Amino acid sequence: MRWLFAAAIVLAMSEAGSAFGATCDATVQGRSGSRVLPVVELYTSEGCDSCPPADRWFSSLSMEKHGVVPLAFHVDYWDYIGWKDKFARADFAARQRDVVRRRGGRTVYTPQVMLNGQDLRATSNASLETAARASSARVATVELGLEAKVGNGRLEVDLRAASLQGTIPPTAKLFLAVTESNLSSRVTAGENKGATLRHDHVVREFIGPLVVPALPLRRGVALKPDWNRDQLTLVAFVEDTATGEVLQALHLPLCRS
Repeated sequence: MRWLFAAAIVLAMSEAGSAFGATCDATVQGRSGSRVLPVVELYTSEGCDSCPPADRWFSSLSMEKHGVVPLAFHVDYWDYIGWKDKFARADFAARQRDVVRRRGGRTVYTPQVMLNGQDLRATSNASLETAARASSARVATVELGLEAKVGNGRLEVDLRAASLQGTIPPTAKLFLAVTESNLSSRVTAGENKGATLRHDHVVREFIGPLVVPALPLRRGVALKPDWNRDQLTLVAFVEDTATGEVLQALHLPLCRS
């Protein structure tokens, strides 16, 4: 098999972040399977009063139970109405606009759930599992491999991507995300004033789009002191940016319970 992409990404972890009590292997590794692993994205905001029910549903999702990779993108365009979402980033809102525009739409909203670039209108496990089964029935055209080495306050990740069936389309791009679960906020202003909101699968770092294939790449990212290492997961996926179709994804918890 000819490897088309090799990347080593160094994530610098603060000493405070490395002090958490979770058991972390010296090396964790994973490889994608023969079928496509679907990616489900939630676009949400702590400033949106209709988002907490969707957040609670999204927290119940897992790759092990539902066969999907969950990514929660907090957007910043509701910050102006009284509460600034500390998990929100402008580039997450830009990704949502790109996804909607690619589908011919003009309006973004929260909460919005997307499965492989398509709207998933009903936030229920039954609707998600039905759509995910159809997506995961596809034979993968890309294989991904990840290896993460944890130690001495650093995380070093090796990523490999290979074509399984001919060539990867030129519109295919590679994305990497670091997610964190078991987060909460006490909201003191805005539409959710007085509520304690809980979140899982929150995207804390997002890298991409990266060209596939590409030359070997090294990239350093600082993990903030308040990030809990034993709640972090590394996600890699290849997406056809012309259609939103996910060609393959891989989900790798950084620490083992």
